[in-house]
Amino acid sequence: MEIKDCFLLGLITKPHGYKGDVVLFVDADEPIQYRELDSIWVQEESGLVPYFFDSLRPHGDRFVAHLEGVDTEAAAQRLAGSKVFLPEKFLPALADDAFYFHEAIGWTLFDALTKKTVGKIVRVQDHGAYPILEVDAEGLEVLVPLPDHMLMKVDRERGVLEIELPEGLLDVYLNPSEEDVDGNTEEEDPDSFSY
Repeated sequence: MEIKDCFLLGLITKPHGYKGDVVLFVDADEPIQYRELDSIWVQEESGLVPYFFDSLRPHGDRFVAHLEGVDTEAAAQRLAGSKVFLPEKFLPALADDAFYFHEAIGWTLFDALTKKTVGKIVRVQDHGAYPILEVDAEGLEVLVPLPDHMLMKVDRERGVLEIELPEGLLDVYLNPSEEDVDGNTEEEDPDSFSY
């Protein structure tokens, strides 16, 4: 199994107890949908290694798992901090106006208002108030926010994400003002202030 055929499910955070159990953090909106898993793929130095569950039970907002062959605290400690993956077939299907962030990498971003191609999506940042697309627009990096209310159309077969960009967003990147280019701004004369 290769990472390119998988998605990041979460992380083994730490050992739990003294008999080899580990705490599994599942990075999903509804982690409980993964409670019936038989196995996971753990990223190790040699690549992805399959581990099968002897047991998997919810524990707060995480899971406590006992993996076959991991029977001591030391063995569990060796897995702490490891990323956990699953084959993409385990991802739930999404509606036509939604997408998984990892699948958008390499897609073309299209502006529905101007009917023009913006560029290729190179990354999705998922921290802060809402996700942000990093787009390569002919060598320029363009950051496009994706608030919940933004209308979008997903074409997985063609690899196209069509959205209505906020008015003026592209101008900030594609038509910078002279002061943005120079990095200099004229300082105002402190005597010119009126009170």
